[in-house]
Amino acid sequence: MPDSFLLEVLKSSSLEGRNKMEVLRRWLILLSMVLMIMQRGEGQLLENFYANSCPNLKSIVRQQVSTKFTQTFVTIPATLRLFFHDCFVEGCDASVLISSSSGDAEKDAKDNLSLAGDGFDTVIKAKQAVETQCPGVVSCADILALAAREVVVLAGGPSWEVELGRRDGLISQASRVTGNLPEPEFNLDQLNTLFARNNLTQLDMIALSGAHTLGFSHCDRFSGRIYSSPIDPTLDSSYAQQLMDACPQNVDPSIAINMDPETPRTFDNMYYQNLIAGKGLFSSDQVLNTDPDSEPTVSDFATNPGNFNAAFITAMRKLGRKGKGQLSETFYRTSCPKVESIVRKVVTEKINQTFVTIPATLRLFFHDCFVEGCDASVLISSPNGDAEKDAPDNLSLAGDGFDTVIKAKTEVEKSCPRVVSCADILTIATRDVIELAGGPSFKVELGRRDGLISKASRVTGNLPDPNFNLTQLNTMFAKNNLTQTDMIALSGAHTVGFSHCNRFANRLYSFSPSSPVDPDLDPTYAQQLMQACPQNVDPRIAINMDPATPQTFDNMYFQNLVTKKGLFTSDEVLFTNKASQATVIDFANNPGDFSGAFVTAIRKLGRVGVKTGNAGQVRVDCTAFNS
Repeated sequence: MPDSFLLEVLKSSSLEGRNKMEVLRRWLILLSMVLMIMQRGEGQLLENFYANSCPNLKSIVRQQVSTKFTQTFVTIPATLRLFFHDCFVEGCDASVLISSSSGDAEKDAKDNLSLAGDGFDTVIKAKQAVETQCPGVVSCADILALAAREVVVLAGGPSWEVELGRRDGLISQASRVTGNLPEPEFNLDQLNTLFARNNLTQLDMIALSGAHTLGFSHCDRFSGRIYSSPIDPTLDSSYAQQLMDACPQNVDPSIAINMDPETPRTFDNMYYQNLIAGKGLFSSDQVLNTDPDSEPTVSDFATNPGNFNAAFITAMRKLGRKGKGQLSETFYRTSCPKVESIVRKVVTEKINQTFVTIPATLRLFFHDCFVEGCDASVLISSPNGDAEKDAPDNLSLAGDGFDTVIKAKTEVEKSCPRVVSCADILTIATRDVIELAGGPSFKVELGRRDGLISKASRVTGNLPDPNFNLTQLNTMFAKNNLTQTDMIALSGAHTVGFSHCNRFANRLYSFSPSSPVDPDLDPTYAQQLMQACPQNVDPRIAINMDPATPQTFDNMYFQNLVTKKGLFTSDEVLFTNKASQATVIDFANNPGDFSGAFVTAIRKLGRVGVKTGNAGQVRVDCTAFNS
């Protein structure tokens, strides 16, 4: 309803003053609803997300949690731990709540088997109560986030406003849990690394560890500290004896004891006082005090409960933002309606200057999304040479890819200053180069924010290596929620790729003692590669990965694999391995199947590690964090 319509209605002589005021009142209500819908469409978590659609949500959840709490105190630590375990795997999306008849859901993972049933029951009962008033409106993920806040408050801890607007996840697999939860034996570096992957600082990690003031643990999780020889010297001797009494050797592993021996039913700062006294239950607890890098924070929280509470609230809100975010194809419909046409124009002009724009931009997108998620962290420049782009595996990224995004950002800023993220511009540009090379077109989901971290050290182990076998490829892609079919389809982007000679020289000159040339290489193709890349050639020389149609995005890559013309071992293995061969043959014979699978896969890739809200920013300069 345009503004002019409202003005005409108000000017109408057929309306009396009171009626005009009623029309105006209704118009303002409608406008506020539209603005709220627009905000939701942009995928940002909001404290008042359900203000109109489920206004009594918080009180409903509070009542259910309180009722459950009166039945058993275990409700408190169980619900809080459930929230942590959910957010650390797949993000805060309630994927931990899924039950699987085949026993392979997230909750079935070994590290989740000790999650107490009372936590699940709390969320399920709250959801049932919410559904009676607001059917089909509130996600389980938001109910869990609210319940986690409520149990902290009920235990005497601080309260805070919970940001809402999450959607429930579509994936719940036990295999995704391994390596994503902190272990009781972790040292400080391991803790920091794991929490940093979730955009949490050391301060956040220490504050969140304070939730152990309400926790409990099974004996087998810390028995190594009391029955090794000698007993862990960082344990207070009297406390160690108490633990032995409660957990004798070969005791029932289901027996659990409190993690805070002093005030186990109160959310307070006693956890930190315990650490100073040598009464941290896990090694990963006690190390916070024994490591000089974290000890000052422990001492501060032990003596200043207000500082702990404030840090805990900040960290919980940050943790609650972890996830894929809510992307939308119409994200900039009102705030920057011409963004896609602006980017398309810049990309087209850049391609007219050099074809390298196409493979360079496409590869830049892949490398960005595989490290820290699709957050433009690969674009950051560091005077110290320690940013993501400075990692050895990224030094071969062609400058034309960076230049494409930077130029597109410059043009977008002229029309929509400080609105569109560099991550979204890279995503749009990637779609455009595919289409301009003859590949499929597709709608891009938008709404990413630019990341706040860019470190070369984060790259190692997160990008596919040219010598990977099928298992290694599948493992790497699975970490990013991508299936084997997705992996094979995305590998098809090599149809417009290029590579430097040193990335595949071993297949030509030193494959094995019995066969210097990889027998999986077509002999004629191997000879062509040797001529283009003689031994000791300048490593900067690059050749096309598709020897047949190198400037067209098509299915020729897969036809090349069938004829043993895959450049990398990780390419050719897709055909030589029986587990993936059928898909390669299908894509080689049916370009429509390849295009459809590629679009599905690249849209899924674009959802990896999306930052929203305060977990990211909209950079003014794609190469630098905002000051």
